[in-house]
Amino acid sequence: MKNEKKINDLITLLNNKQYGKIIFEIESNFDDKKINSQVLLILGLAKIKSPDRNFDDVLSSLQNFKEGYILDKTSKIGLECLRYYFYGVSEKLEQKKTLSLDEYEEIKKFFFEAKSVFKYDEKLFYAMSLINFKSTNVDFRLNVLKELIDKDCSREKNLILYEYIYNNNLRYNWSQNDFLNFSNKIKEKLPIIDLPKIKEFKKKKIKIGFISSDLASDHPVTYFMKDLFCYRNENFEIHIFSDLDVNREDNITKIIKRNVDYFHYISNKNNIELARFLRSIGIDVLIDINDILKGRVEIFNSRICKLQISWLGYNNTIGLNHSDYLIADKNLILEKEKDLYKEKIIYLDGIWNSHSGLNIERKYNQLPSLNSGTFTLGSFNNYSKISDETILVWSKILKKVKNSKLILKSSVSYSEIHFKELFDKEGVLNNVTFKSRSNNFEQHINLYKDIDLCLDTFPYTGVTTTCEALWMNVPVISMTGFNFNSRCGESILINSNLKNLVAKNKDDYISKAVSFANDLNKLEQTRKFIFDQVLKTNTFNTKKFAVNFWKSILDTYTNHK
Repeated sequence: MKNEKKINDLITLLNNKQYGKIIFEIESNFDDKKINSQVLLILGLAKIKSPDRNFDDVLSSLQNFKEGYILDKTSKIGLECLRYYFYGVSEKLEQKKTLSLDEYEEIKKFFFEAKSVFKYDEKLFYAMSLINFKSTNVDFRLNVLKELIDKDCSREKNLILYEYIYNNNLRYNWSQNDFLNFSNKIKEKLPIIDLPKIKEFKKKKIKIGFISSDLASDHPVTYFMKDLFCYRNENFEIHIFSDLDVNREDNITKIIKRNVDYFHYISNKNNIELARFLRSIGIDVLIDINDILKGRVEIFNSRICKLQISWLGYNNTIGLNHSDYLIADKNLILEKEKDLYKEKIIYLDGIWNSHSGLNIERKYNQLPSLNSGTFTLGSFNNYSKISDETILVWSKILKKVKNSKLILKSSVSYSEIHFKELFDKEGVLNNVTFKSRSNNFEQHINLYKDIDLCLDTFPYTGVTTTCEALWMNVPVISMTGFNFNSRCGESILINSNLKNLVAKNKDDYISKAVSFANDLNKLEQTRKFIFDQVLKTNTFNTKKFAVNFWKSILDTYTNHK
């Protein structure tokens, strides 16, 4: 009874927000025998709720929550401890970006334990979904997200829905019709912002706005955007609506600022405030260049301006009420497939984007295998893009090519690389090298000098990495896809006059890679062709692209009803 009274006193202190006193009382008056899961829960909450807390307090609270769950795994108090432990881990990830494999495996173990006892718990499943991005196991990610959706999760519903869509792009689970059908359901779940009717009046210039969270050199989207504003069309008044953290701004941000008319900071505005702000400015055309996971895509469910367009950040349909157009090219969406996208398609001539090149001196890179005696394959795409089908194909190539190895590197650090087991099962794990995330861009780009031939992932192909490889005169084998997102590698190669590097299917992919490995003269000729010619092609001709882009937007705006 005495211990029960102490706990009740602690609860009273917690309700009164006397967090420092709670910590003092527990650490001074409770010995190890008296500290149960409820006391540990209260102690952890006092540490994370304290207005004076620091990151060390968060880490300390994690230990309290974890111990509280371990002490009582089958009670509601134990479950509450586990929920807070998971949320604390997700906060740790936001700050430190790292989670060891042992930590992640223990978290998964706790998750499945709790699931077996409590079945479905929304808060626990949601917290697990926040942690799961540190694993390459997309199937597990999808299972957690699907259960949240099936149970009509009330927490961050929009984010859960879009994360589910995004992760399905990484695998062959869905047809394009499935993407369309699921995206169409989302618009019913998103609010429509109440705005007055658009007033049209004559202007000297068309006001065009681009929404982005990433206009800084640490994000690849800038390579496809900065020259577009250099080669601008005088029919447009250009506005940038930036969600970028000011601390991330750098020289690239400054260059973009110099080449646009207005640069607006919007991170302090919610979607309703942003919509009203856009309307007050009188934006005529709004282009979303974010991906669907961290942007403002929800506002496209409302009529903000005359023309609303999706481009660059997410290469598929978003399916909302007022997502009017999707920018693509003829290699990405075939004429007969247009009905599989909610948006009307703006077909750009040649390619749907163009890379501005790298700010380094370009020198011809000799075949590294000529000196090393080892044929080195490489892929620098994020590991979550590496599907089981991709691994099986790469494994067959490694088996067929003598003295070969594969170098993999991701720009995202993962706690769990689950597909190592698949390479091991295929008997080629010893031929695969996993490189850590590069410390800087120069270190990253120089790694291409060690690669004889790059291999693209599928169905989610590389874009920036393919352009980087071509800049470094390294050929890339990519496979034809079934929709916009899975054909990006194909479009880049076709527009680089390298259609011979596009495989029709898995067998053709293997055949092309093996053929190059067995004929180094042919590979050397291809590398020389890339070095001599690729910067003249659509893939890197940003001036030609910009002229085409602005004309296409102008024509679409003029003809839009």
